[in-house]
Formats: sequence, structure tokens, C-alpha cells
Amino acid sequence: MHVAKKILILSLFLSLIACSRTKQNPDPHKQFNREMHDFNMAVDKGALRPTASVYRGISPPSVRGSISNFLENLKEPFYLVNYLLIADLEYATNSLFRFILNSSLGILGLFDVGKHLGLVRKETSYKNTLKTWGMPTGDYIVLPILGPSSTRDTVMEPIAWFLDPVSYFIGFPWMLGKTVFSMVHGRAENMELIDSTMANSVDFYLTTKSLYEQKYGSATPAEEEYFDDDTGS
Repeated sequence: MHVAKKILILSLFLSLIACSRTKQNPDPHKQFNREMHDFNMAVDKGALRPTASVYRGISPPSVRGSISNFLENLKEPFYLVNYLLIADLEYATNSLFRFILNSSLGILGLFDVGKHLGLVRKETSYKNTLKTWGMPTGDYIVLPILGPSSTRDTVMEPIAWFLDPVSYFIGFPWMLGKTVFSMVHGRAENMELIDSTMANSVDFYLTTKSLYEQKYGSATPAEEEYFDDDTGS
């Protein structure tokens, strides 16, 4: 726990250094972000969406449903760690028992047994943990392949892998493969929603930016105090 706190404090420090956003310039990395956004859209059009379409065509909905359960079950230990970091014992216990039940009775998580026993999945992430801790998000950043992020979350992205208990069991190569497969699976499962959002957005970059900030918070109390300073420093 003490090690994790030191890592998070370091993340906060780096985020504050990297923060250059002001009231007058809320998106200081817009040129870079738009270039990365265009790159990601090209990857989606040329590789991710076609692969997801093939995957969706050869896998029945029932199979994809079981795969969704399996992938979500692998996230439960990570949910557990994040809930412990914010001292939410109720949700931490929920994640623990869901993982135990689904991994055993649910056959490695292919079936969501926990849900039928009243243990509903409670999703979270390190981003929610940092937000709960009051750590400023910093500037909006678009990462290649990974998409919308922030200076704070960019620092924490690789560290989060080491906070995921599953990574120690399956190793880095399998963890990377799981991430890629999860992206393909997620694109296939949300094909209509993503395609319609792209088609109906006047500016898809601004749409994704808005959705990211709505989900993870565009400003914490610390950032609001920062932006109240007219000098922006």
C-alpha cells in the first residue's frame, strides 16, 4: 500500500509539471492530439474495424457473450486492487467473491455465476481511483492506439499494468495479447454504436474528448483552484 501511494504521489507531481492547460487555452496539445486522433482513426479504418467485422462474422452472439464474461472476469482482481486503494471494502469484497465464483463455478469466467447470486459487476479503473484521491487529470492527451487520456493517466498507464494481479500470472506477452484481443472484441461488440457516433459527429475528435472528460472528470477540486488563478500558474 505504501509503495502504491508513493507511485501515485509521483504521478501527481509529474502531472502538475506537465499541466499547461489554462482557461484561455483548454486544449494546449490540440495539434498533437488531432494528429494522433487522425492516426487512430486510420488504424481503426484500416485494421481494427475490418478485423472486428471478421471476428464478429465468425463468432455467434452467444460465444461473444461468453468471451465478454471471460474478459471481464480477468478484470476483477484489478477492480479489487483499486477498491482497496480507496478503502471501499464493500466493492472490494464484491470483486473478490465474483472472481472466485466465476473462475470456478463459472468455468474460468465464461459464465457470470456471481450475477445470478446477486453479485453484480462493479467496474472501476485506476483513473477512477486517482480521481477519488483528488489527483488533477492534467492536460487532455490522445495516445496512439490507446486513444483519449491525460497527462496524469499517461504516466499511470504502464504503472497500472504492474498493479494488475493478473499480469503476474499470465506474463507480459499474454497480457499484451489480451489487451489487443480485448480491443478487437470491444470494437465488434460496439460496432453500431461507434459507427453511428462517428457518422453523426460534426467533429469526432471533440466528441471523444467530451466523452472522456464526462467519464473521468475534466477538473478535480485541485484543478478548479488552479484555474481560478488568472495567471494559470
